[in-house]
Amino acid sequence: MNSSGSSERLLVNLCGLVSLLSGIVFSMVGALAPMFSRDLHIPTQSIGTIMGSYMLASATSGFLGTLYLDRFDRRKALGVGLVGVVAGLALTALAPNLPLLIAARIVSGIFAGPSNAVSIAIVVDNVPAERRGAALGTVAAFGAVAQIIGIPAGLFIAQAFGSWRDPFFAAAIFAAVLAVLVVVNLPAQRGHLLGGASFTIKNRLALMGRFFTRSDSLIAFVLQITGIVPLVAITTIMSVFLVNNLGYPQGALIMLYIVGGFANMGVARMMGKGIDRFGAGSMSVIASIMLSLAIGISYLGFGWGTVLRLEDVIRGALPSDIGLWAKIHGFLYPELLPVMLVFALFFITSAGRLVVGQTITMRIPRPEERAGFQSLSSAIQSFTMAMSALAIPKLLGSTPDGRLTGTDAFSWGVILVAWVFPPLVYLLDTLLTRRDRAAIPAIAVPAE
Repeated sequence: MNSSGSSERLLVNLCGLVSLLSGIVFSMVGALAPMFSRDLHIPTQSIGTIMGSYMLASATSGFLGTLYLDRFDRRKALGVGLVGVVAGLALTALAPNLPLLIAARIVSGIFAGPSNAVSIAIVVDNVPAERRGAALGTVAAFGAVAQIIGIPAGLFIAQAFGSWRDPFFAAAIFAAVLAVLVVVNLPAQRGHLLGGASFTIKNRLALMGRFFTRSDSLIAFVLQITGIVPLVAITTIMSVFLVNNLGYPQGALIMLYIVGGFANMGVARMMGKGIDRFGAGSMSVIASIMLSLAIGISYLGFGWGTVLRLEDVIRGALPSDIGLWAKIHGFLYPELLPVMLVFALFFITSAGRLVVGQTITMRIPRPEERAGFQSLSSAIQSFTMAMSALAIPKLLGSTPDGRLTGTDAFSWGVILVAWVFPPLVYLLDTLLTRRDRAAIPAIAVPAE
């Protein structure tokens, strides 16, 4: 199916919902960490172990997906993956202790990674190159909806029902409904099977070997690693750092994710269109500047005094009477808007760097290689995310009251990694542009 209009929008929106689900599955643990760490008596820095186990499972299934995903109708493969995500979420909600919680997250990771890879391949298969950046930006914007609706809704459900388990049950129901929508509404996705390519294990292993020996692929993989490390490092500890280190109210996390999610959703589409117009390199520099600014203010404290003074100004301007305003204030926390805007930069940059990476790296594979390449790329990203998350307990400590220690050196390291990303984007863009120009047959000049 290669069409524009309503059918293309439906396809992009369904794949966007998969991205939304992926954002919920990944981020909900971090958002609910303060609650289940108290309930299950888990040390605060162990959140890295829980999230790392999920990403390690996603990486393993992603490597295997490179061998088999391209041999199936992508619609069927996506449906099976979503059913597996449902099982993983339900098991997470039922976990009574840390070992079984980790096991449940492993099940979720096994199916979530390939599901996201297949959905991205579907978008690339069906959307022309001139609209692909905007389409991938739309998919990333759905990931932002996970912060606007999914994660705040999860926090609201947890607070309303008094348990961190209920949001995972709700997410499992959403995943089940999405699986039905995908199977019913997406047409068969078999175009990549019509080129006569071989999908035997031997040939797919050879393909994987070629990806690991080609300069463009290797640069793409390193690019994705440098793009994902800052995202994992910062967002994994965000809610714990805010609540335990900065004294941010637990109830205000809902509004934080809403503000950040809206900012993310708007910027994701702008970033996709910016890539189509100005190029991936320029957008990567802009995203890295914003990320460095956010880390400098929030985690390193540069200018934090100004943020607190703005809080005091807003607090002083608010009405002091009780009644309806007190109820509204208990949800909105308007005096915390300066903090929310600072942390919103993390959501914006995560979307921007994701769209840049996906847009430029998906220029590398041929149609019959796309799901496998994306699965391999996702596996490398997931493995990187797993190692980053698992390293957090080694790089950070915690005080008896749950405050994280060692965050200054940690933050400087994240900034350093973040700035490796833009030069790699420019380098890969140059290599792919040369390849594409060399592939255009020369125009024959008639003899005089």
